[in-house]
Amino acid sequence: MQVTGHGLSWALSWTVRLVGAVVCCWLLAATVSRAQSPGGLPGFFQNLFNPGAGSQPAKKPSNEPLRVRAHKPSGKKASDFVATAAARAPGAPGGSPAGPPTAISVLGDSLAILAAQGLTDAFADRPEVSITTLARDLSGLTRDDYYDWPKAARALLARNPKIDAAVIMVGINDLQPMNVDGRTLDTLSDDWRVKYGERIESLVAPFHAAQIPVYWIGLPPMQDEKFNGQALALNELYRDHAQKAGAVYIDIWDAFVDSDGHYAAFGPDVDGQNAKLRAGSDGIYFTKAGSRKLAHFLEAELRKITDKNKPQAEGDIAALPPDIEQQADDINAQIRREMGGTPAGVVLPERPLAGPILSLTAHPVAAGGALIDAGGPATASLRAGAAPEPQAGRADDFRWPH
Repeated sequence: MQVTGHGLSWALSWTVRLVGAVVCCWLLAATVSRAQSPGGLPGFFQNLFNPGAGSQPAKKPSNEPLRVRAHKPSGKKASDFVATAAARAPGAPGGSPAGPPTAISVLGDSLAILAAQGLTDAFADRPEVSITTLARDLSGLTRDDYYDWPKAARALLARNPKIDAAVIMVGINDLQPMNVDGRTLDTLSDDWRVKYGERIESLVAPFHAAQIPVYWIGLPPMQDEKFNGQALALNELYRDHAQKAGAVYIDIWDAFVDSDGHYAAFGPDVDGQNAKLRAGSDGIYFTKAGSRKLAHFLEAELRKITDKNKPQAEGDIAALPPDIEQQADDINAQIRREMGGTPAGVVLPERPLAGPILSLTAHPVAAGGALIDAGGPATASLRAGAAPEPQAGRADDFRWPH
């Protein structure tokens, strides 16, 4: 049978169309199969040669309870791959017990709250140091009808005598008249100052009687000029009466002023970088950087207390006996005798702390003080072209010893 050119072209055209249709169907089915089956293209061929395999009905949920295999103890003690607990830091898992914690209580008003936050940041590397904030906002020493701080201090010690140090900062709410025995005392009057000083001493007295160190922080400079002068007057009372009662007064005034001694909202932080230290439109409170700087003035004093309770780490030098120096001298003397040094019974002369002072720029002189003669034998031999004879023990003496 002969196929004409027209029939051949018609057959090729239909063949190309059929192949294109098959390819399109294959791609479309592959896309759908890839979306419905994680197997991608294999899912398409699976459905192609095994219809219904990919459309199996989902299993109905069973009413039987979910059974979980019980964990059987292996009998082996859990190990954290540490050879010995003695190599651990005190207080760490597997290590020796940590030493007794150091409890520091902070009392006062809202400024004391910020001081406690600064102390918490300062002792962040010492987990055994506990900073407890007992401060109350809007409290002070003038309104004992609102909050009686001396009474609260006595109750605190009766309830929790384990306090290693007390920090007090108060005063921004105290510039107001004081009612005493039915009398009204004007702010900063003479009678007011006397009564206020008594309350300062009454607040320190319970801690001092319990032999607990007390650190009284003075007020910082204020932005308002009138308030600034009143803060200076309160600081004088704190310094006099707190120290009289046995507390340590911490003066922070100069740390928050500029070069002219005036209030400054910005200044160097504990890292020496310029930062905002005071917060609020009235400039009374501290920022986080300011609170940390405030705590810096307490940190050195408090670390003297916290270091007493700090557990001794592994590898630290133990306390040496008082006669260790004499023992070391005896051992060194024995070593010198065994090595043929100083004979037994021979006392070496005591060496002076410093030798004679010699000038590095002055001209050399002879024993009698006269200048050394430049025309000596050494100079003559140099002029003759011959090197001077080396002296015994000098660096240019290369002669073999006898």
